[in-house]
Amino acid sequence: PARGAAGGGPEGTSRSRVGKWRCRRWIGHFPWRSSADLAPDLAQRHLAQGLSDLSRLVRRLRPDVMHTHGVRANFRGRLLGRLQGVAVATTVHSFLAQDYRSELRAALSLQLDGATLQWSDRLIAISEALREDLIARGALANSVRVVPSGIAPLAPDPLTLPALVPHRPLLCVAARLPPAKGVDTAIEALTHLASAHLALLGEGPERAALSHLAANLGVADRVHFLGYRQDFPAIVSGADLLLVPSRAEGFGLAALEAMAQGVPVVASRVGGLPELIGDGGVLSPPERPAEFAAAIRTALRERAALSAAAKARAASFTLERMARETLAVLRQAREVRR
Repeated sequence: PARGAAGGGPEGTSRSRVGKWRCRRWIGHFPWRSSADLAPDLAQRHLAQGLSDLSRLVRRLRPDVMHTHGVRANFRGRLLGRLQGVAVATTVHSFLAQDYRSELRAALSLQLDGATLQWSDRLIAISEALREDLIARGALANSVRVVPSGIAPLAPDPLTLPALVPHRPLLCVAARLPPAKGVDTAIEALTHLASAHLALLGEGPERAALSHLAANLGVADRVHFLGYRQDFPAIVSGADLLLVPSRAEGFGLAALEAMAQGVPVVASRVGGLPELIGDGGVLSPPERPAEFAAAIRTALRERAALSAAAKARAASFTLERMARETLAVLRQAREVRR
């Protein structure tokens, strides 16, 4: 946010209900969003190519706060904050040690992030589990605030997914396909579920290996690779359950989006998933396919009650709440730096 104007994160620039939270200028690069998503009537978009460009931009705009996301952005923002006297707030979305397939890259990223972690005036963790991880990595406890992610209401589309996979019970996984997402556990669980079919919505480096695993286990005819689907939050309403068999998960946005549609979740008991799901699903130990299958059977039996609980629980995770709480942390960062 530029001087004289307050603002939340990118979600906080929503056109509808931001009101006095407007920000005049926004520095950032969001390749997964369209320009319309950035509400150009409330924000200006500036692209900085590297540290020197960003440094010049910060000197010209003189922001009250820089809000950073991701290892490289965090390092650059924190460094410029120290050099130019600008407050820095950092949002952490995942467990850094699990973000890389290469152990070397993970170790280097942890070292780089850890060296500058205390240069953020305030840190936002999207779950209590991530807050604890940040403190364990060296963050000051009183500098970390928990602000869970929020989502916007969306009209359900219960017909598309059953049309693509016309079988019941219909289970769904919506995730990238690296090892950390544990999709292999969901596929192996099918060997304990005689008639269930699994729709996989996502792409990633493990797709070929997962297809090979399904064939070797004799369940290839019940595993349906549907690729990346941008309409996931709507079409998941056509599934009986959403599965989140992750080995690590900072929050579980796909789980929240399914719960908002009244779809119960069966998930690993890891990271931020237990505090998100609550009574809106069933939890199971990670990497145990037989126990995961048992949790699926339980969720199918109790689906009606779980569906109502999931929808009620998801209702409090709004964009407005997230923007309001993020704004409060940005203001704290500014006051700390002053």
